[in-house]
Amino acid sequence: MPQHLTVRDFDLGCTLESGQFFRWDKADGVYRVTRGEFTFRVWQEGERLYYTDVPAAFIRYFFSLDHDLPAVACSIDRDPFMREVLRRYWGLRLLRQDPWECTAAFVTSIASNIPRITRNVEDMARAFGREVPCGGQVARQFPRPVQMGGERELRRLRLGFRARYLHDAARLAQAGLLDEIAGLPSHEARETLMVIPGVAEKVADCVLLFAYGHLGAFPVDTWIRKAMIRIYFGGRPTTDLRIRRFAEQYFGRYAGYAQQYLYMYARQNWEEIEGRGSFDRDSATAMPGINPRVAVPGVP
Repeated sequence: MPQHLTVRDFDLGCTLESGQFFRWDKADGVYRVTRGEFTFRVWQEGERLYYTDVPAAFIRYFFSLDHDLPAVACSIDRDPFMREVLRRYWGLRLLRQDPWECTAAFVTSIASNIPRITRNVEDMARAFGREVPCGGQVARQFPRPVQMGGERELRRLRLGFRARYLHDAARLAQAGLLDEIAGLPSHEARETLMVIPGVAEKVADCVLLFAYGHLGAFPVDTWIRKAMIRIYFGGRPTTDLRIRRFAEQYFGRYAGYAQQYLYMYARQNWEEIEGRGSFDRDSATAMPGINPRVAVPGVP
């Protein structure tokens, strides 16, 4: 029998479909999710979040229902454009992912796209993961580092050059590298993750944000780069490092939330962004077409 929680300021669809997590599928409005040892079904009806096969504490933890989203929004609501982004995708939350699964998924993401990443992650689970029942069906957990196949086996899954990176990542994870990161400040944690071959700043920041709770991390991928340059840098090309440093200062302690909302908005509304001018952050002038007084739930 399904159980339910009462939720506020939460949108299940926006959260799962925002490109931060890849182990889900959807049928008839119900999501089947596999995270760590749990495979469960979850769906939302208004302020009721229904779920099966997992404890309530796990649902609260995984979906970050303890995060004060109105407080987050107040912190990152720095300009009319960001306010519109918040309004459009209100309820999107950062998921708490398993460090190894998250690392492997984002190593797989190098020079890839969401459909391909999803296929790659599922292929690794089918090839090496343990079977678990869910609602009369069978799913597979993502393999732990010790269960991962060798580079040759990974290449058979059409992972290409990423096979070597994943093999090295599994070897380093078995040696305790990912355990060392918990408790480190962001800059040290980033440098530690970048010991893994193939892991540069973007992948490291994704892992920091989605697996280790560094909510100020601001991963810069293709969509974020395009959006930030267009909106905040007047269309002038700049470096990923400058974008990241600007965003961390501009959006503050919850820059990672700003990143995920911007990522979702940019992927789904790029033509809309291109049709607007840049935002003058210094004079607080609204971009054309932005209503600076649009209401965002929870934001005064």
